Amino acid sequence: MQDLPNVIATYISAYNEKNVDSMLDCLADTVHFQNISDGAVTAEATGKAEFAEMAKFGAAAFRSRQQTVTNAITVGDITLVEIDYRAVVAKNLPNGWEEGQTLSFSGASAFRVEDGKIVSIVDQS
Repeated sequence: MQDLPNVIATYISAYNEKNVDSMLDCLADTVHFQNISDGAVTAEATGKAEFAEMAKFGAAAFRSRQQTVTNAITVGDITLVEIDYRAVVAKNLPNGWEEGQTLSFSGASAFRVEDGKIVSIVDQS
């Protein structure tokens, strides 16, 4: 993986393995998450409990999923990561994605780390 802060590398590995508990271990209790697609916020969570619900749903929604870091830069407590994403949908989802459908796109994530924990994630595609 690119030269990432350890906590972010661990988080992405756990994400790819659909290991929600390990993902949560990387997060501050007050974590704030946003997913932005085509300029609109499509998912948001504040705090570990809300994030855990969303992460469990996401892990179950995909047969497999893989975030591959293609570029990263860290300045201070912010790390910007360019990501290629590929996933296979496990079951029909409310947004119209269908079981067996393969998703493939590029995006970017901004992580903010404080005291060794991720306090903010903004995913954009």
